[in-house]
Amino acid sequence: MSIATLEELPEHARKLPSLPEVVNYLTRSLHDERADADTIAHHINSDPAIVARLLAAANSAASGVSTRIVTTKQAFLFLGVDRIASIILASALAYRYDIRHGGFDARLLWRHSLGVAVCARVLAEHTDIDPELAFTAGLLHDIGQLLMYITSPADYLRVIEKRVDEDIPLIDAEHAIYGYDHTEAGTTLAKAWNLPNEIIDAIAAHHTPDEIGSEIGNLVHVSEVLSHGLDLGEQPNNQVPDLSELACAQLGLSWTVIGKRFAEIEARYEGIRVALGI
Repeated sequence: MSIATLEELPEHARKLPSLPEVVNYLTRSLHDERADADTIAHHINSDPAIVARLLAAANSAASGVSTRIVTTKQAFLFLGVDRIASIILASALAYRYDIRHGGFDARLLWRHSLGVAVCARVLAEHTDIDPELAFTAGLLHDIGQLLMYITSPADYLRVIEKRVDEDIPLIDAEHAIYGYDHTEAGTTLAKAWNLPNEIIDAIAAHHTPDEIGSEIGNLVHVSEVLSHGLDLGEQPNNQVPDLSELACAQLGLSWTVIGKRFAEIEARYEGIRVALGI
């Protein structure tokens, strides 16, 4: 099988499983003032697997609280809209695209993506960026890796080998084999899925924020560096990317501020990871 060009990737993107309908519904309704807890809980209950992981996450977050959470509505009221959305999106992605073959293990990808998402959400609280949008952008920032692997698995395994053998950045190894990298592939997929422009910008900019000048791209870039620095996801051959000081400055973030959130970030990450079983 030949390597797909960027122009051909949208066709390959259609081969990916679609997100569960409950996720599409929640994306539309969670911030709709007309949607009430009972209606949202009813739709969540249509996907038993998501319900199970949601209740696990809710009870993990409620440890030390006397009341045990046993219904979706209880979880909704306890966790709140934003955390419910984060957990459901992470759960849907991690389990819908659970691919393990040869040297490619999607669990590692999702652990890393979850780490970036948690960092982005926490850091967004110090900016004008919506924390939920930041979480989603962090969760999807490396989705292009998945598309590249599904398009031509053997070639992506060559990328992984080249990165390790030559000790080079992943995007350099991808360019050497494919002629493009996962930020370009991910941008293509995000457009095919009609994702918001902010998500597209974050995917495109997370390795080269200075070239694109996107605020949310800056945030996901800093979150990517922080996630690697904290080794969230315990990635094999973990490499901490170079940090753009310009991205930090444009966000108004300092390492003094960021450093005060390290313990919270690690606790939030581990709580969601354990609850999701990834």
